[in-house]
Amino acid sequence: MNYPKLNAPLISIVIPSFNQGSYIEQTITSILGQYYSNLELIVIDGGSTDCTLDIINKYAHSITYYVSEADQGQANAINKGFRIAKGDILAWLNSDDMYLPCTLSKVANLIETSTKPKLIYGGCLHFSEGKENTSGYLPPNFDLDKLTYLDYIVQPSTFWSRSLWETAGEINESYNYALDWEWFIRASKICEFTPIRDYFSIYRIHDNHKTGTGGLPRSQEIVKVVETYASEECVLAYQNIFKQIYTPKINENRSLPVRLLLKILKRYFYYKYARCWVDAAISML
Repeated sequence: MNYPKLNAPLISIVIPSFNQGSYIEQTITSILGQYYSNLELIVIDGGSTDCTLDIINKYAHSITYYVSEADQGQANAINKGFRIAKGDILAWLNSDDMYLPCTLSKVANLIETSTKPKLIYGGCLHFSEGKENTSGYLPPNFDLDKLTYLDYIVQPSTFWSRSLWETAGEINESYNYALDWEWFIRASKICEFTPIRDYFSIYRIHDNHKTGTGGLPRSQEIVKVVETYASEECVLAYQNIFKQIYTPKINENRSLPVRLLLKILKRYFYYKYARCWVDAAISML
């Protein structure tokens, strides 16, 4: 078990929050329960109307800074938090996820006070509400090219140095779903990431979790990331695979009005396009 050093680096954790009163207390206590000696906890709430503020006020004595006001979404909240943060090591934890015990001490030992850009990413446990079993995910080795078409980094298990954040820049606020992935790709062009074969966090899956309810807008953002950063060959491979699926779909629905057909195809395109990426990537190896 790792314990914090007397000269432990300052770790800043930002919690972006909006109407997650059912979960945010567990998020906060998972951070405070680390008993890490040099912690800065920042909560940026988007003007919640549920019990979130009651819970934040309950722990106000242990929270370095918090605010509740209307914002422009999760990316905007994260950026606001990091503009305030003073830490040597930075991370954000969504208000329905949790850290596992001793995570911050382990991270401090791995990153310490390096002035060079550095990012580490660990594994996580997937916890589905209503189910007894959890599943574990340990990270693969770092591969910059692969990261441009497959997001294999688990955001709540990722920590980085202040110098990396300052060099890579803020989260792109035009993204609502793929915001972490797009930032990881930009940051990966600055330094090689280090995988850690250890579990750092619990990723909670529930009926209202953002990734699972993103639908078509999320798929559109995934497509946007790949088309922006992946190689031309990779994008063409995805397009070719889509054509194999897309052409028969048109033939099956020729009797539909043109506008309705286009609407169906657009939705079908993004879902199928996103889902076939792994197969496309494998076929290129």
